[in-house]
Amino acid sequence: MAARSRREFLEDAALLLASAAAIGCETSHGPPPLFETTVDVSSLATDGASLVTSKAGLDGTPILVVRESAGHFHALSMQCTHEGCPVRPPVQGVITCPCHGSQYDLEGRVRRGPAQLSLARYEVEYHRWTKRLTLRVDA
Repeated sequence: MAARSRREFLEDAALLLASAAAIGCETSHGPPPLFETTVDVSSLATDGASLVTSKAGLDGTPILVVRESAGHFHALSMQCTHEGCPVRPPVQGVITCPCHGSQYDLEGRVRRGPAQLSLARYEVEYHRWTKRLTLRVDA
């Protein structure tokens, strides 16, 4: 068997990498998300600051976006997990349901019942150049 030239080796390596990239592209496209929207978060300049979207989320209620720190955000459903009442925006770091008094922290975890489950969360991706947040629920 004749020795391969450096050029042949590089051509074969390039072909192998291109094939692997093509296969990776084909398999990385999964089903489309169940829900996706973007939100301008440029007004959230301090940690703990929040806003309520004008668009309804997957469950039909507005979405609460909370800045945890620079570039880190939480996006939560505003539907109480106890009986589905709309929760209020946070006051001093506490999200309260006016119907039965359930309370949640800024990450949506139950602080006080009767609710037993955390608020539903959206996956978030922050785009620092545009100061926009993509909110998503995958299938």
